[in-house]
Amino acid sequence: MRVNLPRRAPSIAGPHLWRWLAWAIFATLVAGAAILLATAPLVLAVGVVVAPLVLVLALIDPIWALYLAVLAVPVQAVVTLPGGLSFVQAAFLLALATWSLHSLSTPHHPIRLGLPGYGLLALLWALLLAATFTRYDQAAALTETLRWATVLLIYLLAVNRLVPVAAGWPAVQHSAWRFAGLAACLLLATALNGMLGVGQFFTGLGPLSFLVGDDFARAYGTIGQPNSFAGYMNMGWPLAAALTGGGSVALLTYVYQCSTHQPCPYPRGVLLTIGGAGIALSLQFGALLLSLSRGGWVGAAGGMLGLLLATLIVNWRNVQAYLGYALAGTLGIIGIIVGLGTSDLLPDFFTRRFLSIFNSLRLFDARTAMIDADNFAVVERMAQMQAAWYMFLNEPLTGVGPGNFPIAYQSQASGFAYLIHPWYAPQQHAHNYYLHIAAEAGVIGLAAYLLLLSLLAVQAWRTLRGVHGWFWQSLAIGSCGIIAAIAVHNLFENLHVLNMGVQLGSVWAMLVALDYRQHLIARLDQMLPQESV
Repeated sequence: MRVNLPRRAPSIAGPHLWRWLAWAIFATLVAGAAILLATAPLVLAVGVVVAPLVLVLALIDPIWALYLAVLAVPVQAVVTLPGGLSFVQAAFLLALATWSLHSLSTPHHPIRLGLPGYGLLALLWALLLAATFTRYDQAAALTETLRWATVLLIYLLAVNRLVPVAAGWPAVQHSAWRFAGLAACLLLATALNGMLGVGQFFTGLGPLSFLVGDDFARAYGTIGQPNSFAGYMNMGWPLAAALTGGGSVALLTYVYQCSTHQPCPYPRGVLLTIGGAGIALSLQFGALLLSLSRGGWVGAAGGMLGLLLATLIVNWRNVQAYLGYALAGTLGIIGIIVGLGTSDLLPDFFTRRFLSIFNSLRLFDARTAMIDADNFAVVERMAQMQAAWYMFLNEPLTGVGPGNFPIAYQSQASGFAYLIHPWYAPQQHAHNYYLHIAAEAGVIGLAAYLLLLSLLAVQAWRTLRGVHGWFWQSLAIGSCGIIAAIAVHNLFENLHVLNMGVQLGSVWAMLVALDYRQHLIARLDQMLPQESV
């Protein structure tokens, strides 16, 4: 016989109560955090939300620390983190820590150096040698050497994480998003800064020395100086131009295939690339023009030449067919620029600035020049370059020491006065990096830097001859354009400052990683038939 027992009343302290209590505590914490973030400064609030996410992503894959370092370059002088760290320095520490952990966890995977890596090691050795024997400020010399060491770190991180060392098709397939992410960061950082520079020009916001005309100011972004800002734009627009051009060619190919074959896939990635890179190109190149930097304009001409040569090398099998179109397009662009620069269509200050390029290219003795309002900047630059030349002649082997150009300029520790009347206060560099490094690191440092450029040229040739696919070819061509633009612009400026080496080191590494990726694909293609048997 079944006995029906009376049911017990539900306990208030059952599991449901603990579940609701947990949700209540969680909601209270979330509400409290939201209130704190709403009342905290914007930078602190964003940091509290973003920092843990970036830390987790970097621990998963150090490539995210590289992305952060690239994006941090434009804001390094705007925002300072607790402890006096800049965003770039914090990104360096994060990159070093996370990549070290990944390297220790896979000790059997070798670290790839690449050809430019040997040049960077040679340059670091030359700078360290010059820092050892300097008679000026050794602390400043070691600090400048450390800056180049951070460039090497970023370069090595990018080379080894863009294509993971683990061989196989997954490594190749998963590398696409890594390259795309780096390219997006390189373009985004420069494009946003370019947009700020365009706004500064048309609103006239800037120091009095930057004002031109009645209502305009030279674009300088967050970089601080128009000439350095133009150099930063030269580190972005060639890549944007290559991706825009390569995507346009790929789109035309899709259109042709759609007219002859069905079905035809919709090229969303191509359209997205053309749109994003095109917007970035307009902002970057526009800001470069509005910086009114003559050295930046000449560097841009070098970048155009680099893009042309790289495009011809990629299409070397059909070079005769493409050469005519390339030369016609180049001459057309040069004709348009010269025509606008010498016409009355542009403001007078723009035309005068363009025509004065030819005066800034000539050599003269700054000590005997008659100074006026029109040639003041040109004579001052020549005076700094002459001072660097005298430093090199006086200490030709190891120079005055890295970072010691402004110190040696106004010092007589060597028994020789380098300053040139009437510029008694030095600039931070010699307005020509080749003279600058010869003055600070002697013939050894200059030879090491030229070796780095030579190895970059060899690496560019190897990558361009082997890369396939419009996206990968565009990355290689754009990287070559940036390298050429900076090599020419450095004739009038020192662009290895303000941690812009993060941008350059990433571009150098991209060429090496593209070459490694292509070799890995070729090796796997050779292995597939044997595996199938």
